[in-house]
Amino acid sequence: MSDSVRSTHRISRRGFLKATGAAAGALGVAGALSVISAEDWQANAEAAETTACTYHQSHCGGMCSLKCTVRDGRMVKIEPNPAVDRPWRTICLKGISEISHIYGQGRVQAPLKRVGERGSGQFERISWDQALDEIVAHIQETQGKYGKDSLLVTTTAESDFGFLGAMLGAQGGGLSGIDVGIGNGLDPATGLGGGYAMGAPEARDWQRSKLVLTVGSNYCESSLPNAYTFGDAKAAGAHMVTVDPHYSTTASKSDEWIPIEPGTDAALFLGMASHILDNHLIDEEFLLQHTSFPFLVNRATGLLARHHGAAAIQVDEANFATAPQAIAGIVAGDEGGNPAEGETDGATPDVPETAEQNPFYVIDADTGKVQRFDECANPQLEGTITLNGVEYATAYSLLLETQKPYTADWAAQITGIPAERIVALAEEYAEGPSSLALGWGGNDKMTNADIAGHSAAVLAAITGNIGKPGAGVGVYVGASYGGYAAPLGGVSLPEDWVMAPSPVNIYDMPFQENNVRGAIFCGDLVAQHLANMNETTRWINELDFVVSIDPYFTEGAKWADYVLPCTSRFEYDEPFGNVSSGYSQIVIQQKVIDPLFEAKTDLWIQRELATRLGLGEGVPASSVERCNTILATSAEEWVNQLTVEEIAQAGGVRPVPGREAIREVVPDRIFPTTSGRMEPYYDNLAAFDQALPQWEACTELGDEALRAKYPLQLSNTRTRFRIHNQFYDADWLQLMYEPLIMINPTDMESRGLTTGDTVRVFNDRGSFQVKVAGNPAIRPGTSRIYEAATALYTVEGNLQATTNDTMIERGSALMCGAVIPFSDTLVEIEKA
Repeated sequence: MSDSVRSTHRISRRGFLKATGAAAGALGVAGALSVISAEDWQANAEAAETTACTYHQSHCGGMCSLKCTVRDGRMVKIEPNPAVDRPWRTICLKGISEISHIYGQGRVQAPLKRVGERGSGQFERISWDQALDEIVAHIQETQGKYGKDSLLVTTTAESDFGFLGAMLGAQGGGLSGIDVGIGNGLDPATGLGGGYAMGAPEARDWQRSKLVLTVGSNYCESSLPNAYTFGDAKAAGAHMVTVDPHYSTTASKSDEWIPIEPGTDAALFLGMASHILDNHLIDEEFLLQHTSFPFLVNRATGLLARHHGAAAIQVDEANFATAPQAIAGIVAGDEGGNPAEGETDGATPDVPETAEQNPFYVIDADTGKVQRFDECANPQLEGTITLNGVEYATAYSLLLETQKPYTADWAAQITGIPAERIVALAEEYAEGPSSLALGWGGNDKMTNADIAGHSAAVLAAITGNIGKPGAGVGVYVGASYGGYAAPLGGVSLPEDWVMAPSPVNIYDMPFQENNVRGAIFCGDLVAQHLANMNETTRWINELDFVVSIDPYFTEGAKWADYVLPCTSRFEYDEPFGNVSSGYSQIVIQQKVIDPLFEAKTDLWIQRELATRLGLGEGVPASSVERCNTILATSAEEWVNQLTVEEIAQAGGVRPVPGREAIREVVPDRIFPTTSGRMEPYYDNLAAFDQALPQWEACTELGDEALRAKYPLQLSNTRTRFRIHNQFYDADWLQLMYEPLIMINPTDMESRGLTTGDTVRVFNDRGSFQVKVAGNPAIRPGTSRIYEAATALYTVEGNLQATTNDTMIERGSALMCGAVIPFSDTLVEIEKA
């Protein structure tokens, strides 16, 4: 029996929250979590051996289908589901560790109520009835006084609280600021990815690439269950090149590692693009027929010339192939290039249902006249034209102008990569087919991440490295993200169950006036989702009530008034818990074991809250019924004829038909954009001088004065040992890693540090203490720690106390708002 089962008197091997100073009759967190021992519930288990299948984490994109063996009531074995064919049969050490983890020291065993100050970790055990009754009273009082939108409900991908916020009419927090840095810049061009840069093909496509260029991604750790695709591509002859400030695991598996200065990915892409343009290494046919680069732009305003009305306006018709109509910037007597009176200004036009309603304009290469793009077979790629005193240029002409400063020599100075290597990389990428694999853990967490994503879009557009075998751009991490999605249906909810809008995004709530007075956090928003934790907790302390719902006690739970224990993916109170889309297959959550301790399923918690609020009729009657409804309401016959029981009998999965063929993206090169083309010109960012990507240094890393005070960049990266803040309390994984900060040996020596020393990591925002290790894989002038290092596991304090919460001015104009720049952070390190 593992130590985590026997030693339930503590919740980490550091004994992180000792039950001291608690009020009379109250328990510290460690005591509150230990109200029932593992032996107590195990002693009553029936002696039998059974197997069942469930799926694991979606946060990593693996969604691995697992076969679990239960003996004497305890889960004793986890293995890849043998009913799944390779390469879709996957698992990683995190999934295997669940054998111990779900019984571990971090489990919340019973409902808890705070008795000390917020953040103190002092709680007492209460019953479910008391917890739910008091929480409902808080909800009713708060919403009755301030309105329904005074309640904030946030969930995570691992939780099953899909209708809690809508049921309560609560806010959801608006934009999250998480994992959208690169996508903010890339996805408007492709119409794919939803702002998360998830518009790439599946990683099996790398086998057809000549070059796989990985930038800002540690794929072999972040996508551990599917890391085999990296090796398969290499074996197939793809040239695997990784650009990373540090010698990462992925770099070590690559053919070549190119070190780069942190926060300068955009400069690399800009330098590559300039060389490609200057040497005409472009895919001209793709540019002309499948991108917006031939479209005309008003030089004065930076806005694309577009049709905005049906009434014809008489202008210099000699310049038009057909009679002109109301066109933004092409109006008689309007020298400023503004739209006609009463027309859309062109900066933020309403998205039309079809391009026919709102076409762009090009220069016909055969006639030299202006023509609607969808009526011109031979547009001119480069050129200018003057209409009524207003000059227009093609977007490509503007690109040639804006790229001139960004030579390979310039990029070398910014990135630290030799100019000749940038040139060679640009030529290899242009030759193609090439895949540009980006990530969420590197430059994505910088203030200039959108510029890097935008520059990547330009690279793909000018070379045509998208929409053909072996060519793609975006995040390849997570096989289920890039594979074939199962077309599942859904469960209908009452029409009046609607989330309230969030006028203020979650990352601005600590700083801007808003109506939130109470919060229910399903997952650790406090310590995981927001930077500058001192400001986060100041805001949390101003709320009237806070509820945390999680299987495990998290750092953020210290600031909750109530902590509710929910079940893990392996526990349920019905035969089936859920059905979902995995890696090109339908996967189901089958009950493996009964709920542990006093934990309840997410559906049970929602149902009990609904009943107390008089809303019980809107909640699904059972999880089994919900599963079968999700299947039956699919638009696809191969899905809607299934039942969850049939999937279970077939081994717990149902493959997507045709998944053997590698999933491609826009193979017809028709993009889901306004024009049906790739659109790398962003006129909504013209006011910020970013209609085409323009270099900007990171706000903190580029501050030389601040860097003199705090000379080390702090990179908090992803790791094979964790998924964000999850698995920190997994005792098997704790044997392999504990939180520590790694710096280069030269930086160790200059500070008089030795591996194993406890150090203080600090800046003007705050500090934390952790062990330090010298590591030559870390770039000098930088430091690296794995994300979500909280006071539960560090020597003292939270990593997020130091991270950068600066939100850039153009953030409100970006697709998903500003990204939280966790890694655009400078610190100093000293011996504690």
